[in-house]
Amino acid sequence: MFYRVTADLLFTEVDEGADFYHDCGIALLKSVTINPGNSNEERSHIVLQRCFHNEQPSKPCVVISENSTP
Repeated sequence: MFYRVTADLLFTEVDEGADFYHDCGIALLKSVTINPGNSNEERSHIVLQRCFHNEQPSKPCVVISENSTP
């Protein structure tokens, strides 16, 4: 059995988002990849994005940083 945590948080300040991403990076080091090398592989991953969904017209998100388990 595994324990999955999912978070999708929006911040108005870049420092707050970057701090949370850093904290997630620390947790990522403790996480695992399930079924590595198989078609049903699931990696633990984190993504930091600039999100423009509150603007008119809205634009797609831009990935600033992304990391996953090997």
